Formats: sequence, C-alpha cells, structure tokens
Amino acid sequence: MHFRVLAIASLIALAGCYSQTDPPGNAPSVEEVAPGDGRVTVKWIQEPGLTYWIFYQAGSSVVPATSAATAIRDAVSPRVIANLANGTQYAFVMNATKDDSAAGPASPVFREIPRLAGADWTSGTALGATSLNGIAFSGSRLVAVGDSAAIFAGAYNYTSANPPVTDWTQATSTSLPPGFTANLSAVTYSSQFVALGADGSILSSSDGLTWTLATGTVPSGMNSIAFGLGLYVTVGNGGNIFTSPDLVTWIQATSNTSGDLYSVSFLNGGFVATGANGTLLTSPDGVTWTARVSTPLTANALRGAAFRATPTALYVVVGDAGTVVTSTDGTNWTAIALAGAPDLRGITSGGALGTRFLAVGLGGAVVFSDDGASWLPPSVSPGSADLARVLFAPGMYVAVGAAGTNAVSK
Repeated sequence: MHFRVLAIASLIALAGCYSQTDPPGNAPSVEEVAPGDGRVTVKWIQEPGLTYWIFYQAGSSVVPATSAATAIRDAVSPRVIANLANGTQYAFVMNATKDDSAAGPASPVFREIPRLAGADWTSGTALGATSLNGIAFSGSRLVAVGDSAAIFAGAYNYTSANPPVTDWTQATSTSLPPGFTANLSAVTYSSQFVALGADGSILSSSDGLTWTLATGTVPSGMNSIAFGLGLYVTVGNGGNIFTSPDLVTWIQATSNTSGDLYSVSFLNGGFVATGANGTLLTSPDGVTWTARVSTPLTANALRGAAFRATPTALYVVVGDAGTVVTSTDGTNWTAIALAGAPDLRGITSGGALGTRFLAVGLGGAVVFSDDGASWLPPSVSPGSADLARVLFAPGMYVAVGAAGTNAVSK
C-alpha cells in the first residue's frame, strides 16, 4: 500500500512537470534603455505569447527575482519606470516567461542615471500659423490656446518621439461657440479647462475640444487666469483683477495699482500677480492684494511666477531684460539680471521633485536654474521663435509660442 501511494505521488509530480511549458530559449532583445527626468524608458523587441519581467535596483548590478530588486511583471514595450532619483545610478535586467514556464535567459544588465530635463529640446510641427499664448495640463491632456480662437488639445504620452506630444487636435468652429473668433490670452485647469478671451469672454471645456461660452464676462484687456481656493482669478490691463467661484458672477478686487498686469499664478496656497514697471502683488485669497518691492528695485516688466517647496522654499518671478526676482517667504524679494538680458515671458518649476525652475521667452530663449541664482541655457535650443508659456508635465517641459510653435524637453 505504501509503495502504491508513492507511485501515485510520483506520477502526479511527473504529470505536473510535463504540464509546464518550456521557458523561452532566448533572452529579451533590449533595444534601448534611455534616462529621463526621474525615470528611465526601456524598449525591447516584444514577441507574442511571452510575459516580460523587468528587475531593477539602485547600484551597478541587479539579479532577477531577488529580494533586493524591484520587479515589474507583464511589462509592455516601451516601459517607463518612474519615481527614480535623479543623479542615482540604476541597474536593469530583463527575462521572460511563457504561460506557466520558468524564466528564460536574462538579458545583459543595463545601467542608467536619471537626470533633470530642460537641457535638450525637440520642436513639434507648428500648430497653425497663429500665436499660442497659454498652455494647461489636466493630468492626461494638454491644451494650448492662442489668437483667433485657436485651441489645440494633445494627449500626454511621454514615450512619443515624433511628434513629441501625441495627436494635437484643433478645436473646430463646430466645437466652439457659434461665431467665436476672439484672441485667447490664457488657459488654466481646475476640474475643467477654462480659457480667457482678450475681449473678456470665458470658455470652459471638459475635454479641451468642445467649448462652452460662460454667461459671465470680465472686461476686455484681461491677460491671465488662475484657479485656487475654489476661486478663478483674472488679471489684466489697468490693474484690473476679477474673481469668480463659478465663471458666472465676477467681482472686482482692489489691486492698488493702475499698471497693466500680465500674469497671475496660484502658488504655495496663495496668488502672485506680476506686471508692468516691476509690479509684483501677492494675495492669500485672491481678494486682498499687497504690493511687493524688490531689492534692488526693478522697473522692468515682470511676466510670470513659479514656486518650489523643496529642497528649500523659493518663489521666482521673471520678466524683461533678464530680470529675475526671488523670495523665500513671498514678502521680501531680491532682483538680479541675467547675462544676455533675455526677455522672459513664462516660468514653471519642474523635475521629478519640482526642484528646477525653467523660463522661456522671446527669440526662443530658455534658461533654467536649480537654485534661482545661477541660470544656464540649454545645450539644444527649441529654435528662434518667441515662446510665451511653459509647463511641466510628468517627465517633460512643454512650451508654446509664436506661429504655432510647440517644443518639448524630456
């Protein structure tokens, strides 16, 4: 009886062995392991019927299926591995299984060091011939707006190379309010895209392609719009500031300036507005505004603002003639002038931890800084077209400007 039990057990074990599929005979054919900003992209030749595994860890070596390595199962090429530390070397290796097989041979170990974006730029095909004045990001979609009611929506796709932003689609006359042709000054994203017309009109859209005209309007000559604390805030010529919780009822705020205001941003829980003759305003709520003065005092127009929280809190404002104004607390501001005096029009904070400031401007100007004091130009520029605005989507900067210009740095 004991012999029979052992024989049956042996048959079951043997049947189990024969039911297992043979492992792949070859290691995955890795074509590229490319570093990015806080990420690495792995590309390989994907063969049908195989399940691909990627193993990686910080350092110069990695072994598949060990406790020290992070495993990615069911990887599909190209695979972006995010949440990596810039400046740290990582080792990557791949293997594959087939159905219930054991792992096949491993690829060679590849090593890459993620690095901050901003140095190398790629230009996309021009989006029409009109100037693009603003850009916003929803988390999955980019929307650019400009003169003559130009609106383009593009899907965010980090691995797309040509074009760098996938499938820009223009909003047509049938997806805009009837007869709408106004120049659009700016766009922001709350739970919806909201575009600001130079004539005071307000458009909203859930997808960036079909737009509705809001019943409320603001005066003409408005230049920028931001959203924060449940409030939309617009700023414009003559020191005009208006606020609304719903895009219907707009209330004028007291700005304490008659100078033109060019930008407003929601930063670090409050609002920052910039304008002509060095005008710089801050507000905790969008309603009460305080004028700030830089040291030394600058009379150059200020055009955009950004903030980072780490490694140290810092506000940075940029403007004409290479003007850069910084503050650690939003109250006391220090002005410097950049070499070459580039006329800067927009700025954002970016990078895997939001630590890098990057500004764009006239003549294709791009400068970036990791401390707000020392600024560098890119090694590969986006060209010579004027750039109006820039933002950071995960892993890449996207800038827009004159004559439909759009450019990306990864």
